[in-house]
Amino acid sequence: MRLVTATIIIFLVFIIQKIVYAKLWAKGLSATCRFSRDFIECGEGADLKLVVTNEKSLPLPIFQLKFSLDRSLKFFDMENAAITDKYHKNEVFALSGNQKVSRKVAFVGQERGVVEISNVSMIAKDFFMISTYAKYVNDSDIIYVFPKKKTDMPFNMLFHGIIGNIEIRQSLIEDRLTFRGIRPYQPFDGMRSINWKQSAKSHELMVNVRGYTMDCEVRVLLNLDTNSMVEIDRLMEEAISIASSCVRRIINSKMAVSLYVNACDASGRVIPKSESGEDISHAIKIDKSLTEIKNSIGLDAFIEKLDEEIEEASENIHYLIISSYHKKDVMDRVDRLHELGAGVSMIVPYYDAYPYKPEKDYIQGWEVPINE
Repeated sequence: MRLVTATIIIFLVFIIQKIVYAKLWAKGLSATCRFSRDFIECGEGADLKLVVTNEKSLPLPIFQLKFSLDRSLKFFDMENAAITDKYHKNEVFALSGNQKVSRKVAFVGQERGVVEISNVSMIAKDFFMISTYAKYVNDSDIIYVFPKKKTDMPFNMLFHGIIGNIEIRQSLIEDRLTFRGIRPYQPFDGMRSINWKQSAKSHELMVNVRGYTMDCEVRVLLNLDTNSMVEIDRLMEEAISIASSCVRRIINSKMAVSLYVNACDASGRVIPKSESGEDISHAIKIDKSLTEIKNSIGLDAFIEKLDEEIEEASENIHYLIISSYHKKDVMDRVDRLHELGAGVSMIVPYYDAYPYKPEKDYIQGWEVPINE
């Protein structure tokens, strides 16, 4: 008789708790998944912050928070995780009544890209671990993993050469708004520099002496159309990394920089041209644009941009052109910019299996191992 009574009581408790859990398990229950930072450099670490709150007296002995992320992030804790096309994580909690639990999951960004938290869901079991309840959480967050910055000696030498050319060039450009004095005319002086009023007073030709300017805008033109069928993605990533590294170094050198790239993001939106700027916030904005790149929009767009720049070429603009494609249609336009008096530097990424030898002194090749 006691056994029967106990069985009936257990059965009633089971039924009652099942009804209670089915009705109340999600009441006062919330979960958030947030990245600890808005952006990181490639190879840099951050945390994924998980917060689960149970604002009711009913405990949840087994609570699971499931979510998915791009597998380009490397997590140190792989327990309860699966990797397919994405990284699927299942964090397990034991929640008592009226409890808030926070947890951090460390990771490292291994590849350039915009990483989004998706498919967030809460799963709970009843007290007897038999019934399962699930609810989708309308919550997401993103983090930018910026392009990898180059710091090795070959890149340092390449960049120092570019900056050196810019500085030498700018030291030869007179600033017409800066007056330093008057001196006698020399055979190499232009007619526009002659001060006719002072020449009449001194009975010899005198010229105005101007100062020199270091005001210079560097325009980075990035072409991601390789016109190649061999490992296109690797050359594209290398070009993006070079552009990102150069932009950061240019801003650190206290020069204004802008960026154009013939590319679009994952939704097909064309990456907009950045305006000129010279502070770190501008560098971050450009890095975000470079991080969003998914595909090239084609060579025609880049050639059209070169034609536009030819129309407004100026001696105060220095063009840094990064393009693995270097055939005649592009090179004729680059040469034209140079002939019009604009400063020009060009970097051509190429595979070591297909050697490239620059034909102009303002072009430098950048060797990329094809089998790395």
